[in-house]
Amino acid sequence: MIDIDDAGSGSLIGGTGIGIMRKETEEYVFKVIPPVFFQQPYFSQKKYQQYVIKIVNFSFYKLKVSRNEPIKVCRGYIFDDLRKWLDSEGYTWSNDKIEGALQYMVEESFNNYVIMLGLPRNFVQHARFAFGFHRLLKWVFADLNNRAKYCKSGWKSWIKWSKAPLQVYPKILEQDMYCLKCGKLISKYETASMLEYHTNRTWFVPLHTSCCSYSYTQDSSESNSIFTINS
Repeated sequence: MIDIDDAGSGSLIGGTGIGIMRKETEEYVFKVIPPVFFQQPYFSQKKYQQYVIKIVNFSFYKLKVSRNEPIKVCRGYIFDDLRKWLDSEGYTWSNDKIEGALQYMVEESFNNYVIMLGLPRNFVQHARFAFGFHRLLKWVFADLNNRAKYCKSGWKSWIKWSKAPLQVYPKILEQDMYCLKCGKLISKYETASMLEYHTNRTWFVPLHTSCCSYSYTQDSSESNSIFTINS
């Protein structure tokens, strides 16, 4: 029995992971649809669905999947073109909810992938909340020029919120925080460069002054005051 599942389709950061596993032996292949396929013009053309076929075709060759071996495919939309391909190639398959070993393995593989992209491990460890759009946008805004390339920028939410006006000013922290660019500690009472913007609410992104690539916003009346972040 072959199971096919995905992970990361709801994450702003990174592409989408595709996992294929033979249940009896737990032979496993994991590949990522690159982020570019979730950016324009490929996103609107749904080219990511064609890339799924490429991944599965490679994985079937590697696992020596026969056309008589039962295949279970996750019900997600990302596999729409794959279902047509499986029919055209004569494979025996069905739609199903994927649970158990593969679900865990593909999610773990995707987590490791986004950590390799630079996403802080503590973001990922809070599994159910790690891939909320606005939380990840904080990490992107900390180094927008270098991190936008990892984003699913074809999304309407990215188009709506990625141009949010940014304010940057020096702030003295009242508690230890972590710089969202380098990931290292900014100590209590140290002056940080504070990035502030508003999407669904007001967000604050702490940065070491040496890590900040933004120019300070002029005429900030709050400049240099004691500041606590509660987000």
